[in-house]
Amino acid sequence: MKLANGLLSLLLAAATAPLLAAEAPEMKIEHSIVINAPPEVVWDVISDFNGLPRWLPVILESKIVLGKNRQEGAIRELTRANGTKVQEKLISYEPWNMSLGYTYIGGQVGATDYFPTMTVSDAGDGKSKVVWKARFRRVAYWTDEPPAGQDDATPLNGLNKVYLMGLENLKRVVEGQ
Repeated sequence: MKLANGLLSLLLAAATAPLLAAEAPEMKIEHSIVINAPPEVVWDVISDFNGLPRWLPVILESKIVLGKNRQEGAIRELTRANGTKVQEKLISYEPWNMSLGYTYIGGQVGATDYFPTMTVSDAGDGKSKVVWKARFRRVAYWTDEPPAGQDDATPLNGLNKVYLMGLENLKRVVEGQ
């Protein structure tokens, strides 16, 4: 009987654990830009999973540490301008849709449950539209009163700033080719 009660308690604890982790709200951001270049040209830059330093100023270095560039499962290690490092995994790569998605898997992450996507589409007249969006939660998702720097505003403000700056710089890089 004690064993059965123990197992039941363990099952109940395991079943409710995801509910505790879901307390923090999921946040979403989405930014887009129109670039004066055909979609194939823009996709060539964006689809380079190892190419962020080319157009995202906050990334100083990128190296593929597992797998191959432009293939699902590839893992890159990024070195940020502030010296921190993060590892990201390419979880979807669809050249036919000009879309890719990735997530954090290690390092000094800025959010949890972080799932960004980038998509290129035809905007007509030889132009492209790039959409960069993400869903995520704050780092301290398990508490109602997170420590400073781990609240909802920190990743929301940071990612909004980086995405806007990144897209504007992507436009400059592609149009300057």
